[in-house]
Amino acid sequence: MAEIAFIAPYEDLAHVARQVSQELGMDVEIHVARMQEGVRVAREAAQRGCQVLVSRGVTAYLIQQSGLDLPVVDVPIGGYDILRAYYQAKQFGGPIGIVDIPDVIQGLESLENILGETFIKYSLKDQDEDIRRGILAVREAGAEVIIGKIAMAREARNFGLNSVIITSGKEAVYQALKEAQRVLVVRHQEKRRSEQLKAILDFAYDGIIALDEEGCITVFNPVAEKLSGWRAEEALGRHVTEVIPAARCHLLLESGKPELGEILEIGNTRVVANRVPIVVDGRTVGVVTTFQNIASLQSLEHKVRRMLAGRGHVAKYTFGDILGESPAFKEAIRLAREYASTQSTVLIYGETGTGKEMFAHAIHLAGSRRAGPFVAVNCAALPENLLESELFGYVEGAFTGARRGGKPGLFELAHKGTIFLDEIGEMSARLQARVLRVLEEREVMRLGDDRVIPVDVRVIAATHRDLKTMVKNGAFRADLYYRINVLNLTLPPLRERGTDVVLLARHFLQEFCRGLRRPAALLSPEACRELLLYPWSGNVRELRNVMERLALRHHGGTIGPREVRLALERETPGEEGHTGEEASKESAARPAWVSEVNRLERTVIERTLMETGGNKAEAARRLGISRTTLWRKLKRI
Repeated sequence: MAEIAFIAPYEDLAHVARQVSQELGMDVEIHVARMQEGVRVAREAAQRGCQVLVSRGVTAYLIQQSGLDLPVVDVPIGGYDILRAYYQAKQFGGPIGIVDIPDVIQGLESLENILGETFIKYSLKDQDEDIRRGILAVREAGAEVIIGKIAMAREARNFGLNSVIITSGKEAVYQALKEAQRVLVVRHQEKRRSEQLKAILDFAYDGIIALDEEGCITVFNPVAEKLSGWRAEEALGRHVTEVIPAARCHLLLESGKPELGEILEIGNTRVVANRVPIVVDGRTVGVVTTFQNIASLQSLEHKVRRMLAGRGHVAKYTFGDILGESPAFKEAIRLAREYASTQSTVLIYGETGTGKEMFAHAIHLAGSRRAGPFVAVNCAALPENLLESELFGYVEGAFTGARRGGKPGLFELAHKGTIFLDEIGEMSARLQARVLRVLEEREVMRLGDDRVIPVDVRVIAATHRDLKTMVKNGAFRADLYYRINVLNLTLPPLRERGTDVVLLARHFLQEFCRGLRRPAALLSPEACRELLLYPWSGNVRELRNVMERLALRHHGGTIGPREVRLALERETPGEEGHTGEEASKESAARPAWVSEVNRLERTVIERTLMETGGNKAEAARRLGISRTTLWRKLKRI
């Protein structure tokens, strides 16, 4: 897209412009339009992104007066242009008159001296002055031929005078285009500086206000708008005492002394103000004041602490990473998504390996605190004293071996984010009391310190234990239980998730094959049946480990039931299960009716499991037997 538009009042000028722009290697839009039509074309060029306009005479003047915020370069009328018109006018004979603006008229004296001839001249005050009056004036003074721009030449013909249009030659067009090129470069430089300044003002964390020497506001950035409640367009030009009386910036116009680090209130916000005078040649000509929200400073302090701690406390899993199609599991995901939109505490129940931490990650990343830290701690993995120092931090000298300078606790590092307290049921009663205080007061006190630090943290807790029973037995504090059990989420064990076992198994198997750079392995239908029949006491974690074992043992191809039984350690490498000659002997030793009963029983059980999507609890209910009996039959048949 061309950034320079040349609007020529007549075709010959457009032709010259095309020639010159091609010689200069410039990308220029060239149009033929004059007067108000030229103004319309200029507006359209501006809308397309043109940065500089070039035109001539009255058309250039009208574009300049149209209100377009673009520079307009006027193609000059040079001595060569007037000389060409003069020799054409001489062919008509008689005195020559010229009507134009002062810039053109004043340049004629030297030409008159060279030619030894005097022009009859009329100088227009500006392009708006009546051209008709000028033509009448030079005619009355004896002019018979008029030379001038298109408008003057046409008006002269209306009065019966001969006229010659002063056309712009190649030299004038060259000069105008080079000037447009220079203006474009300057405009780009000014735009860059302006955008840099705007970016500094708009994206600074500080409110910024500048005053002139009268105390009136000249700069008012978005943070200042937010702090004061005034919009910039309303504040600019007003005296600062009308907008922010408490700022007291104008007092520096008299004192000329900087004032740094003063705490004041703007509206309902406490800020730190820094005021600096602008001094030119020893005289104060303005003031710049910056405001920093104290709450933002505190947030920044916590961010710095987290960075210095270097823990990398970020959530890694989203709801898109959690796989499962069983109704119970999909309901758990639906509830978790709902909980993510709130700030309330969440308590997640689930056996070991069901994915409690993944759900905690996903809830954090789907909520409004996603930009904040996600800090996870396993309460069962650390001794009481170590867990206390990790959660609450400590000051230097708090105990033997305390780090120099102290250490922020995990609650501090989770400020404006989420802390995940895994296996909270394993926490001692003393630590339960301290955690309860953090949840209620929203503040922590480091070990060995006597001051409190405000924290803004969302808590997600998890356990595999029955906390309600623990409360009844006095093993868990009732007040903490009711404080964390605002929203609760129960994750079903893998054995109750039906065909999710196969879905997850295939996913993990492909993941490990890719990691090992091996061909993709497939699970046969019989292998999938073995996986469905297995109780999975270790849940998803156990399934993942089994798939890793299978990926390591097999190099592509299809994995059969025996390989699965070996990976599940339900068969040793020396065994052949119920296949081959040994199986035939075992089968032959049984009465025929026993084998037939077992086959029918297996068919019924398998059909029922298919109908319930692999849900063994529902299958047992439909078969009218207990889950224990179902497990025993599955192992036997």
